[in-house]
Amino acid sequence: MKHFIIALLLLAPAAVDAEEITISQKDKAFDKTTVDAKIGDVLVFKNDEKDITHNVYSLTSGNTFELKTQAPGEAAKIPLEAGSHQAGTMEVECAIHPNMRLTVNIK
Repeated sequence: MKHFIIALLLLAPAAVDAEEITISQKDKAFDKTTVDAKIGDVLVFKNDEKDITHNVYSLTSGNTFELKTQAPGEAAKIPLEAGSHQAGTMEVECAIHPNMRLTVNIK
């Protein structure tokens, strides 16, 4: 029990510093071209289209993910967790709309 409490206390500051970074998808584009994030942050991809579906993904080594089909009005979260993501540049795209590109600089 003592080790569990110590672990929680050590992890608490990291959770306080974490941010949710929202990236909107509208007019077949991301609302940002570049985002700065850090390990522990959460990327929130929100489809703000009226009638267009997206499929957001990254094939960047060490930072892969795929949201699959994301209907209008849906939001999906990608936690940038240590162990499943790493510092560096992550390239994000839409499988349906190849001109949609986003660079995430992870610290």
